[in-house]
Amino acid sequence: MTRRSSSWWFRVPGWAVGLGLAILAAGLLVFALSIRRHESAQPADDPTDDGRLVVVRENPGYVGPQVCAECHSARVHEFQATRHFKAAWRPEDGPMPSAFDEGGTYVSRNPGVRFTIEKRGDEYIQTLIRNGPTGERRDSWRIDLIYGSGGRADEVYFTWKGNTLHELPIAWLGPQQCWGEQFYDPLDPGDFTRVTTVRCVECHFTWIGHVAGTENEYRRDDAIWGVTCERCHGPGRDHVEYHRRHPDDRRPQAIARPRQLSREQQMDLCGQCHSNALRGKGPPFRYRPGEPLEDFYRLNLGDDRESDHVADQVKYLKRSRCFQQSDMTCTTCHNPHRPQDAASVARSCQKCHEPESCGDRTNLPLGVRDDCVSCHMPEYNRVAIKFHTAEDQYVFPMRPHEHRIGIYPAARLEALWKYHRGRPEPPHQSEAERIRQLLAEHWRAEGRRLQSEHRLMSAIGAWREAWRFDPTPETRRKLDEAIAAQAQVDADLNAVQHALRIGRPREAIPLLERILTIKPNLARAHGRLGTLYASVGQMSRAVEHLETVTKHDPDDAYGLNMLGWMAYVRGDGVAALEFFRRADAIMPYTVEINHRWGLALLSLERWSEAKDRFQYALDIDPNHAGSLHGLSLAWRQLGEPEKAVESAERAARLTRREEAEVLWGLAEAYFVAGRLDIAVKTAEQAKSLATLKSPALIPVIRRRLDEWKNVATEQSR
Repeated sequence: MTRRSSSWWFRVPGWAVGLGLAILAAGLLVFALSIRRHESAQPADDPTDDGRLVVVRENPGYVGPQVCAECHSARVHEFQATRHFKAAWRPEDGPMPSAFDEGGTYVSRNPGVRFTIEKRGDEYIQTLIRNGPTGERRDSWRIDLIYGSGGRADEVYFTWKGNTLHELPIAWLGPQQCWGEQFYDPLDPGDFTRVTTVRCVECHFTWIGHVAGTENEYRRDDAIWGVTCERCHGPGRDHVEYHRRHPDDRRPQAIARPRQLSREQQMDLCGQCHSNALRGKGPPFRYRPGEPLEDFYRLNLGDDRESDHVADQVKYLKRSRCFQQSDMTCTTCHNPHRPQDAASVARSCQKCHEPESCGDRTNLPLGVRDDCVSCHMPEYNRVAIKFHTAEDQYVFPMRPHEHRIGIYPAARLEALWKYHRGRPEPPHQSEAERIRQLLAEHWRAEGRRLQSEHRLMSAIGAWREAWRFDPTPETRRKLDEAIAAQAQVDADLNAVQHALRIGRPREAIPLLERILTIKPNLARAHGRLGTLYASVGQMSRAVEHLETVTKHDPDDAYGLNMLGWMAYVRGDGVAALEFFRRADAIMPYTVEINHRWGLALLSLERWSEAKDRFQYALDIDPNHAGSLHGLSLAWRQLGEPEKAVESAERAARLTRREEAEVLWGLAEAYFVAGRLDIAVKTAEQAKSLATLKSPALIPVIRRRLDEWKNVATEQSR
């Protein structure tokens, strides 16, 4: 699910790109290469030819559960009742919350914003109604897709805009039985929908064709909704074809059998989605059962609840003594083929533990003695998943079970509190009150501790626990203080985005400084502030903040990426390479990092390595104009002028021939390929653009144009 979108913080701003390209143009685009005669060619004038390649990853053989049901109908039938099967579903597959039938309006806390949620015929519709200086604006979306949980937590809605998938602002919170508001930037002039990232889709679909290089463009022709048979058994096409040809062969062929995998392979199988494997090392949907997960994904290193994305049960389970001293796996407690059965999960403990092995058993009432899960795997607030409601802010609908099986004194107390509270006799009520006070103080202390550590979201979770046991004005005041601090951070982040969007970066600096007085451990604020300090020439302060990013968040590559860019711009290609290497280790398969890595290799005249790096970037995004531009430079130096022209022409078409640096690179490619006339013409176009956008490039172009015109004069004699 799209819970945290950090791409805004990751992008290098336009001023930095322009500066780097200008320096690159001045220092690297001047080549003393021989001229070869070549028949003149004209650039493509077809306005529909924008150079874009649409590369859709091919279905590797997924066939869908309906095909599996040809031979495994009973198994597929029972599996269809699981939450995995309903990881992604369509409204027509139902059921939808009854609140849609009632219709209604959700009034946002943001002024002038409200939403309607309703059913119109067979369609379910969300509408944004927004008041602005020019009047009322309405954006309506049909709900096409749902990520659900069977009513146990949040139900998030999506709409297709052409072939792009977007998450809608309003969700249904099952436990609270109310609408919840996703986090959006109220200052954004857009419609508040969010792109649905590829990694999100990987964990909610068995297969869908992704358009390479895009954040959220897909081909739905052969999409398989939900997490179905083949996510654990592998693509079934070869298996199906074999057994259709050999119907009497009962030995499974060409299919993975998870029970035959090693323990670590089984854990990796679940870890596709039930771990913090948030960054792919290649195209999506490549992982196959039995493969090492780390070969396909980078596992996040963050070690607190705030850095958990949606779920990381595998990490916590592996930290348990139960796991370390046994052969247990996820399927010891969970049957992936059947709906979750709480009673069977509880009985799983008895596979390894005799009741008498609990040293505390004799101290517990009979009604608590066999409740292993409540004491050793307590529920907690999943603070990474949060919504605003009409009544409150930062509401956590999900209360999953802790998967680090251990001893939790507060959980033991809560189990006893529930036991005594459920009995009317005065001794039980008295004991329940005593325990309630202990739990309230425990969670108040947790709230104070977490707030002192600036872990605001976890602090809100702790104060919500304290409120459960002590719903007094004082507890609510402390909860509201934590909420207000987080709300101020979020409002200031939105204001930072707005200042940058309207071209006032200096206004963002004091906002970021204020954020860091509230939450000094916020890595992305350090990253953005470092970039802005660099933009105003305060380089030492810039470096200080950028170096702090990975200290506070080891899964955030922004600081390293910017430090690499700054090293490249000042001409230190060796240092730049090291920064980009480290950034790539955190965020692999990222086109921006690999593109800049290629530029640093060019600056060191390591032409072949630069060519390989740009080609790798283009495997990630076939339409990345900057990498095509860099690849053209590398091809020129490697003595491949026609390949240089091909790459440069595509870069020019992708940028609509509106970027001076790209056009200048194309002119140089034409010249090296011996196409002097069109080289001069293209260089004149580049010079005109540079007058407006890249004045530092003009002297370089003028000097080379003079040289080329002299050459043309010599050739005409």
